[in-house]
Amino acid sequence: MSIKSGKIKILLHGESYHTKIFCEQLENYKKGVFEPKYYDRLDSKIDYDLFDLFHLISPPLPVIKKLKKFNRPIIYHWIGTDVYRFLNDSIIKRSLKKRLIKSANVKNLVVSKNLKDELKQLNISSKILPLVKLKFTDEIPPLPEKFSVLAYIPANRWEYYKGDIILQLAAKMPETEFHIVASGEKDFKLNNVFTYNFIEDLTPFYTSCSVLIRLTVHDGLPKMILEALSYGREVLWNWSFPHCHKVTNPEECMDVLQNLKVNLYPNTAGKEFVEKKFNTDNIIDEYFNLCRELLATK
Repeated sequence: MSIKSGKIKILLHGESYHTKIFCEQLENYKKGVFEPKYYDRLDSKIDYDLFDLFHLISPPLPVIKKLKKFNRPIIYHWIGTDVYRFLNDSIIKRSLKKRLIKSANVKNLVVSKNLKDELKQLNISSKILPLVKLKFTDEIPPLPEKFSVLAYIPANRWEYYKGDIILQLAAKMPETEFHIVASGEKDFKLNNVFTYNFIEDLTPFYTSCSVLIRLTVHDGLPKMILEALSYGREVLWNWSFPHCHKVTNPEECMDVLQNLKVNLYPNTAGKEFVEKKFNTDNIIDEYFNLCRELLATK
């Protein structure tokens, strides 16, 4: 397919937060080769033939069927919860979705390796391309004098984020402060547990807390993990990730926390990894090469 305008025209549609950010990143890309357009709805008023390819970020899968007739490359970008739902679909429903996902003109992207591995179990190939927007600090903030723990547990998803385990850890470490964000201001009858409503900018917590702990039923590529690492903090997570401590049960959590409490140093390697691996220009460079490959085959 030839690019008559000299720019790659991309229709973007899907989960609003990630899709809008990615659209902005394409617009600001240093090479100026993209002409992206975000649509929150796909209707008959759109001239789909104007676009070179369609990039879908976690919308309902039937959207693929709607766009296939335009004979354009379709990128479907998985971000986490979508994979979890797909894995838990009935066999019949999953089979129908796989027909769309594995169509010849569909390229599957995922934001993290764990999602790639999960799709691979279902014989679905994918490529990793993160969706992130990070602000990097020049230097690692000094570690707080008093050891403390940060956690994110939305009030309406307490079980999904294993909130009870966090409280168990807090009860066993009464001298350590646990700061739980997004839970709402609740009283858990533990003097060392402090709760907060949802907070957009968590910078004060990254600087004032020693470690982040995140325990979830399923995950993609949480911004909070990357942010904590970029601030040189240690991270406990129940998914494998470079420069994080993988923990799978309360006992492992306790062992790691107790060890860090007496042997805590800035996580310099974590900061360096995030700044290199999740640099926006590097990610869009990779995306540009992917687009050229897809369009060269049309």
